[in-house]
Amino acid sequence: MTREGAIQLFCLYGPLVSAGLLLWWMRPAKRQATGLLFSLAWNAALLPWLDGSARMLGLWSYHSPSVSIGGMPLALYFGWIIGWGVVAPLLAHALGGRLWTAVALLVIIDLRAMPEMTPILELHPHWSAGEFAIAALLLVPSMFMARWTASRERIGLRCAMLVATFGGIFLGIPLLADCGDIAGISARWNAWPEPARHAMLLAFLAFSLPGLAAVRDLARSGDGTPVPLDPPRRLVTHGIYAFVRNPMQLSMTLLLLLECLFLWSPWPGILAVLGVVYSEGLARWSESQDMRERFGDAWPRYHDSVRPWLPRWNPRIGEPCELWLDDTCGPCCEVARWFARRCPHQLQLRAADTWPGPPLLRVTWHHAASGRTESGVRAIAMALQHLNLPWAALGWIAELPGISHTLQICLDAAGAGTRVVPTTLR
Repeated sequence: MTREGAIQLFCLYGPLVSAGLLLWWMRPAKRQATGLLFSLAWNAALLPWLDGSARMLGLWSYHSPSVSIGGMPLALYFGWIIGWGVVAPLLAHALGGRLWTAVALLVIIDLRAMPEMTPILELHPHWSAGEFAIAALLLVPSMFMARWTASRERIGLRCAMLVATFGGIFLGIPLLADCGDIAGISARWNAWPEPARHAMLLAFLAFSLPGLAAVRDLARSGDGTPVPLDPPRRLVTHGIYAFVRNPMQLSMTLLLLLECLFLWSPWPGILAVLGVVYSEGLARWSESQDMRERFGDAWPRYHDSVRPWLPRWNPRIGEPCELWLDDTCGPCCEVARWFARRCPHQLQLRAADTWPGPPLLRVTWHHAASGRTESGVRAIAMALQHLNLPWAALGWIAELPGISHTLQICLDAAGAGTRVVPTTLR
């Protein structure tokens, strides 16, 4: 066996055997196993991009004729993601939850092993900086992902990480497979005329919007993730789900078709078709069974009123929500009248001084069934989703993290900042 073959076998089977032994010894519970799966997926999605960035910066390079993904030999890729995605969280658990100790041990192993991987891997000056950077951006977040999933913590952060994870797997991996590496993607992008690039960028943002809104609604109102292994605890029928039943599948299908156009390759389109067939076949049958068992009669009522792929023009919201406004504030009164004229579906306008909790500081949207509240710009964004589809789309845009914060800062600077509304008994 050549030295190159021995290195590839060790890089693949070393982590694989270690993961198998740790799994056999520790027998992780269901929640912990789900966390390991998410951690593995996080590494699988992001490693090619971080490794490719390190190679573009001249930190290291590969010299191997074997099959690769994004320029990284497959044996090294799978060994790395198993080591960091499965072995690392299990090692931390075996060490009594000492996450940073496990991180340090694995980084030390990498720092010792990488110089021994010649001729497959050639290290350049400052390569260790790339190792530390990738550990910080890849290993550490995956460790927290596994821990938070096992303990049901940080639902918002976990959902954000899952968006990056599955977007990287279903969109990023086909992109790298077709273009070869990051440089190939950049060359393909620059080959398109500038108007076409702008159009594709706008289409990408528009097609992403339903999926991003859905993930946020599942996390905030459903207390769960979009993954069936870690599902929401409550049925969500407002927000994006009041317009379309499968917003994330819709987003992914549209994005794959856009990628098909960008690459001028049929494979993303084939993936999109297979996804639709799976969703409308096995997944739809199993989903209906599961949802009926978990949510009872509320599921068939929702199922029959909202289409899976074609968005409704007007929302169909199952439970009432409230918009609390200060009736002594001129702009707030104008907002209340504006919404009242449009007869929002399942949105009750309330006077802020009758709020049953602590005094409100901003206009507040409230969903009593889940306890979810949004204030300021995000409250208005949620209220817009009780109107028709164009207004709802504006609300989905306004509630995106960067946009909502910017709008809120602008409104505060214009004098629409916080004000205490004392509560009264009526």
